[in-house]
Amino acid sequence: MNRFLFIFSFLIIFAYQVSGEEVVSTKKEEPDAYYGLKIGAIVTPTVSVRIRDKASGTTDLNASDRSGFSLPWTMFFISKEWEDTGLKMEFWGEIVRSDVLSNDTTVNGGTKSNPYVFAVRRANVSKTIELGQTQHKFQFGMFELPHMFSVWSGYYDWRYFDRSPLESLGFAKDPVDLGINYIGSWKSLSVQTAVVNGEGYRSVQNTNGTGYDVILKLSWEERWSDTLKSGLHFLGRRSNAFGYAGDECKEGRTNCLPSDGNPLTVKRGSISLTQEQVYAVEANLIWKEFANVGLGGMAKKQFGGRISDSLDPFGPSVMIPEKIGRGGYLWLGLGNSLLRLVMRGEVATGGPNPGLTATESSQREPWVRFKDPATNPIHSDQSHYILRQIFLEWFLTPSARMALGYTETRSFDAQGEPNKWYVDNSGMERNRVEYIEQFSKPTLVPISEYGRLDRNIVIKATATF
Repeated sequence: MNRFLFIFSFLIIFAYQVSGEEVVSTKKEEPDAYYGLKIGAIVTPTVSVRIRDKASGTTDLNASDRSGFSLPWTMFFISKEWEDTGLKMEFWGEIVRSDVLSNDTTVNGGTKSNPYVFAVRRANVSKTIELGQTQHKFQFGMFELPHMFSVWSGYYDWRYFDRSPLESLGFAKDPVDLGINYIGSWKSLSVQTAVVNGEGYRSVQNTNGTGYDVILKLSWEERWSDTLKSGLHFLGRRSNAFGYAGDECKEGRTNCLPSDGNPLTVKRGSISLTQEQVYAVEANLIWKEFANVGLGGMAKKQFGGRISDSLDPFGPSVMIPEKIGRGGYLWLGLGNSLLRLVMRGEVATGGPNPGLTATESSQREPWVRFKDPATNPIHSDQSHYILRQIFLEWFLTPSARMALGYTETRSFDAQGEPNKWYVDNSGMERNRVEYIEQFSKPTLVPISEYGRLDRNIVIKATATF
């Protein structure tokens, strides 16, 4: 406990001292900031303590466990704006764990350690055009995707503590991607549409497909007064929507069909197996610093298709059914300019880790039961997870804050039962199949079953300049 208090006190002192000013370029006989060069940074030192007890059954750490000290959401940015032409250039760099970008680390069986590396997060050029009461902005390069609007619009004000809900649910693979972006606005209405690679800014291109993703966001935002603001947003995404090759869903070519290692087969799947549709809606309300409310939901459809063997053209094909998934979330922030209490909840199909997964088949009763009465109905997959967070924020300065919080994730399997840890009496983690087999086969090391509940106490400080 004394160690925990020491860490907390140290971070308070550290975050309180961090501050900075905007840097702008100047030129003789020109007004300051005319050239619009801005430099800034976001720094978020973090310490996370994973709660472990005898009921969890496991104390093993993996090579990239988030427990301990870390630096998520730490970035450096620089931008330059030419006001007379409406052109703007921006560059953002981000500190990330090297195992996120490389398979050479011990996380993936490599030999390298897991230090932090500096990677590009944004790099784009934009052009803004004003026509009457409308404004049109075009971006080309690497940019934030439309589902990140809640972070940069000030609705979800705690990206330093955890990812925004649409990020967590997996609206897109990453919050940033490469492509072309358009934002048009008129009074309280705005539209944003983007065409991007689809793999995200941290992945190699064409691993999911050679086509492009299309993303759309429609928003209505109204500022009722200086202290009251509300918004309603609709979003959609279609992966691998166009530009793909008709035969790219071949075994081992993309993630559509991983290789099974059998040289006697060359499997080929329908292009629809590389495609999915995602829809989301979110409503927001901000009243001064006293209340910040967000409510939203998301649905994902993973298209089905057939898989056949090119070396056996007359053999039977395998039908992969279409699957859907759903999720919802809510956050509530209450407080003043000094302290704020924030609560957040998230529930979605999938698990055990956060992230919405399409699990329910489009097949419906009674056809599934008639097919094989001995099996569970395919559409009755009940796997889901529930994420809860609560934390207290302390505003040290207008640009620096600290949060002390608790987060937990409960998850349930396909039968709707809580997920378990399986640990043998030597302390090694095992799986459910091994646990069940020990009752019908002789075993030297008995395996025990424990309830799974991922819990963490987190301290985070953030400063922006």
